[in-house]
Amino acid sequence: MTEALPLRSVGTFIELLIGAMLSPAGFVTEAYLVVTMRNHWTSYYKWLQEGRWSWLALSRQFVRLIMKVVKQDVIHLVIDDTLTLRASKKAPGSQIHHEHGNKPNLARYVRGQCWVSLA
Repeated sequence: MTEALPLRSVGTFIELLIGAMLSPAGFVTEAYLVVTMRNHWTSYYKWLQEGRWSWLALSRQFVRLIMKVVKQDVIHLVIDDTLTLRASKKAPGSQIHHEHGNKPNLARYVRGQCWVSLA
């Protein structure tokens, strides 16, 4: 998968990936606390927010790896988007989203971050 990343980003990616796998929820802040990282927190934040890497290239490389390793005629991919409610406009990626859950205690439109998961 590291072929999809610039060479100098590979170490940062691997640290975050292993930390996310070892942490209970897989969030970046938990990953940083679980693994003894080489760099300061702001380095990882800047890499995720402003780094010159493509999540699409990384996703393609991930799918290629799965197809190579898993020898099945049919491979099921699960993609899910989860809305995490936020109050702050300063939260990274915080935007107004349509609330599809139709919960009586929530407005039709809420501020939040959209997280996409691939399994």
